[in-house]
Amino acid sequence: MTTRFTAALGAFILLFAVTAFFPSVAASASVRSQAVQKQRQNAVTVSLESLKPTILTQKTKKLVVQVKIQNLGARALTGAQVQLLYGERFGTRSQLDQFSQSQTEESTPHTLHSAQPFDLAPGASTTVKLPGNAASAFARYPGELSVYPLAVTVSSPATGRLGGLHTYINYVDKDAKKNIKPTKVSFVWPLIDGPHRTTDDKFYDDRLADLVDPDSNGRLSRLLSALDTGGEAVTLAIDPGLLTDVKAMQQDYRIRSQEKDKPGEEKPKNADASAWLSKLKTYVKNQKNAFFLTPYGDVDSVALVNRRLASGEGNLLKAAYADKKLGLGLLDKQAETYPYLAWTNGGAINQKTIDRLVANKKLGSNIFLLNSNQLVAGNTPYTPSAATTVQTSKGENKTAIAFDDTIQQIISGDTGSPGAALGAQQRYLAETAMITAEAPNLSRTLVVSPDRRWNPGAAFAKSLLNHKDARSAWLAPAPLDKIAAAKTPDRTFVTYADGERELSRHYLEGVKAMNKEAYAFSRVFSEPDTSLQRAAMRVSSNYWRGTGKRRTAAYKYQSGAVEDHKAELNKISLVSGKKDRQLAGSSGVLRLTIANDFAQGREPVDILIEISTYPEKRLVFPDEEGEDQNRYLLERRIEAGQKDTIQVPVKLPTGSSFQNRIELQVKILNRDYREINTQSVYVRTTGFSSIGLFITVGALAVLVLGVGFRGMRARRRRKEEESQHDGAAV
Repeated sequence: MTTRFTAALGAFILLFAVTAFFPSVAASASVRSQAVQKQRQNAVTVSLESLKPTILTQKTKKLVVQVKIQNLGARALTGAQVQLLYGERFGTRSQLDQFSQSQTEESTPHTLHSAQPFDLAPGASTTVKLPGNAASAFARYPGELSVYPLAVTVSSPATGRLGGLHTYINYVDKDAKKNIKPTKVSFVWPLIDGPHRTTDDKFYDDRLADLVDPDSNGRLSRLLSALDTGGEAVTLAIDPGLLTDVKAMQQDYRIRSQEKDKPGEEKPKNADASAWLSKLKTYVKNQKNAFFLTPYGDVDSVALVNRRLASGEGNLLKAAYADKKLGLGLLDKQAETYPYLAWTNGGAINQKTIDRLVANKKLGSNIFLLNSNQLVAGNTPYTPSAATTVQTSKGENKTAIAFDDTIQQIISGDTGSPGAALGAQQRYLAETAMITAEAPNLSRTLVVSPDRRWNPGAAFAKSLLNHKDARSAWLAPAPLDKIAAAKTPDRTFVTYADGERELSRHYLEGVKAMNKEAYAFSRVFSEPDTSLQRAAMRVSSNYWRGTGKRRTAAYKYQSGAVEDHKAELNKISLVSGKKDRQLAGSSGVLRLTIANDFAQGREPVDILIEISTYPEKRLVFPDEEGEDQNRYLLERRIEAGQKDTIQVPVKLPTGSSFQNRIELQVKILNRDYREINTQSVYVRTTGFSSIGLFITVGALAVLVLGVGFRGMRARRRRKEEESQHDGAAV
């Protein structure tokens, strides 16, 4: 208490001293505080509405920038001033980045236009056009390519700068094509979303219907429509899990109920889903666009490798790669253009994952699409080409292609809010122009890849692929295989730290247990049925990184589906009946019937049947060579909806004389000897073994002999009694 009082007293004395002895300091602080408060009250937003032209050429005389200004403050703006500013051309991409992050206008000291002052009420907005003489403002470098900074500022006489924005403008000279070698650019276009189904016939929600709806401008619909302007420079990255989800909507489907034990909502087949898949087939079939498939569900390959779900029994990563065939089936079995290309989440990968993906000879990877932060540029003063090589731990060289991380962040960010799309477009044009301008006489390559679940505006997506404007002077669209062929030594692979941004260890331990049960189920069928393993794939998707509660809820749904399907294994069972089996004599043959009650159309089951007694050795099973075995094991393939009767030779073990009820355990195993069902039948025996029979007959002889001796003694006693009786009578 004393300490607090002393501290408070000290603070009061200090404040009194400053106020009393340094009144100018106190007054200055007060003025600044009032100015800051007033500036907050007068805060404005500035959004870019149009910029004409978006690229300057030698013929351009006027540049017109139009912005929208909104007063978010509580006070009216009086005499607000708007200016269009510009600066000297950039020399490097790092200068572009510094300018984009700057909150000042130091890089744009020149005024291109000043608008007339205006007033703006609280909450109101206005549009301002800012025309400028481009011909005289921007320095023209004959035969060169230049990128200039632009800024729009809003200020007030009372508070100074209130807000603004930064953007860019490129200038391309008419002779630029003669003097520079354009950068070859290729696009990786993701058609990927999160998992939508809890099981093969039930959906989490109906969000996918919105995504493929062209009338509501759904995300997946927009991405597909933008391809009209793409051509061979676009490579589609497609999740086969998404295709199967869309396919499932072409029949009546059910939405999972939010309430336990409720059936959920029935939905009719979705025409938009059919149209979307049909349109995608057309692109692929006509080879208008190259494509590759991610592993099913776009599983988090790095996390699965790190958590040991990519090796051993039930290898989940291998199963997810094998299920790419489901996607190919829905694309009319068109062959992937790049079947061995791996694109991990965020383009991040470690050495373990590279080794694991390469090691799988049948499904392995030979090309890795990685973030430029993983394939870092060396000491070159320019952005090097995209393709290089990475080595496995065994020293094998594999192709690695870097997509540009800075450009990915630009185009994957917000392009939906006012002015954001145009701002991102101008920054994209500036970045790509600077890549070429850094070394205009050196031909290089570039890969542009947005985020996996990219959600751009339709116009913005199309603008990236449209190269019919002046950008053709510095960009030349090219297919991905040409990018891969032009390798550079100027990039170095840097592994990323294990566990960074991955699905957690605890979460994946649960997935591992789920996958173990699902794998056991799959191994029952003659053609392994991975449908249940796909439940584990869905909860291993990259989509769930950082989703918290939604991920946990999805895991519960999928693990519940696994438990429900496990119960289906009871459809493979022993037809036991109510009566005990009888074994007359010391040996014989038991007839047992195994039923496969799966619906017709399912794959046959390949099972092992193991038979033994409990406790052991109550009965033994002679093998083909006459040797007694404690267990009887045989293999069977049974068609769906069929039964199979087996004959099991049994006998009483040597030396036994059981005449009671013996429990016979019948275990049904999958091909990996994992138990899937166990039932018991009871056998009543009435026979004896050979030694048992000898002992029994011997005992009976002794018994008969003993009875004979007792009879002889009884007769002797009767005769003696009769003799005595006769003598007394005479």
